[in-house]
Amino acid sequence: MNSVTESCVVESPKTNVFDFLSNIENLPKWSTQFIQKVMLVDDKYKALTPIGEVFLRYETDRNTGVIDIYAGPTEKQMTCAFLRVVSFSENSSGVTFTFFQYPEVDDSIWQIFCEWIKVEVGNIKKIFS
Repeated sequence: MNSVTESCVVESPKTNVFDFLSNIENLPKWSTQFIQKVMLVDDKYKALTPIGEVFLRYETDRNTGVIDIYAGPTEKQMTCAFLRVVSFSENSSGVTFTFFQYPEVDDSIWQIFCEWIKVEVGNIKKIFS
């Protein structure tokens, strides 16, 4: 299984970065390649993406800085992307974002995802600059 990880360092406290990134409604502000719009439908989050509408779900832990982002065509067919925020100092944080190439993702789509993750992490860095 292939994986891709992108990281950045931002000059902002971990709590600020985590609070922003762990808010699912902020996804279109930083995930500009994949998320066009986030919607709440029947108490479930969905997103409009270049590959269609997907369900979204977050699992977060503020203490550890973990933000697991689940997305998929159905609630039972979700895969996870892994986001982590760590504190380097009172005003400096690191952000790491990892994707895996799940079996249902063909190589051409995988290559697009690898490019997108670079843009998304760059967006996070810009937001906190």
